[in-house]
Amino acid sequence: MRIPATGLAGLSPRRRRIICEILPAVVPSSYGSARFSEIDANYKPGAGYTTCGGLPTLVARRLGVSAAQRKEGMGGYGLVGMRNGAIRRGAWVHAGSCPGNGAVTSAPLGTRPQPGDIYILCSGGGHDFGCCTIQREAETDPFPKHLGAKVEHIGVIVDTDCNALWITADAGQGGNEQYADYMPRQYDDTTGYMTGEQSREGKPMRRLCGWVDVDRYPFEDGFNGQA
Repeated sequence: MRIPATGLAGLSPRRRRIICEILPAVVPSSYGSARFSEIDANYKPGAGYTTCGGLPTLVARRLGVSAAQRKEGMGGYGLVGMRNGAIRRGAWVHAGSCPGNGAVTSAPLGTRPQPGDIYILCSGGGHDFGCCTIQREAETDPFPKHLGAKVEHIGVIVDTDCNALWITADAGQGGNEQYADYMPRQYDDTTGYMTGEQSREGKPMRRLCGWVDVDRYPFEDGFNGQA
């Protein structure tokens, strides 16, 4: 188990449950173990995808999502879908200057995700105008296609107290031999860039796209908005 440097006293019951119960049940773990199968039971080497979406999906489902919420994208394995689901329920915090629409909060300079929040990294252009709006997951989706930045990775925040070094919990590590672990990541407040991930092309994918504020999302665990 990894505990934030500031301890647990200031965390909501939901955040404490994520940090102390849900994450330690599967992190650390590696492909082939029973613990890792809780994150993604279907993955096999050469499957053509990484398992990073499995850990936030497990967190969301353990907190409780309805069938309607899952259809919206929360608790599914799609990275864009997770962000779409948070936008639809007013729980997405966009790490940029554009507020998007009424369902999106834009993070002021220096604002950071908190332990338990689900964070997303993106790369490329279109972040400010695209990553705060609902994006198509398929060409048949019935809403306009805003070409935002490419969603690259998703994980769970454990500690952002240190100015330069954050700790996250992530699956999707290790190439074909996938594993989940607590990861140290350098973060730059002035640029919004985070180290520690590579794209499929081997390029750094470091921009913090934003995060799901888990206290604001209406999970079914009964802890909504509770300090």
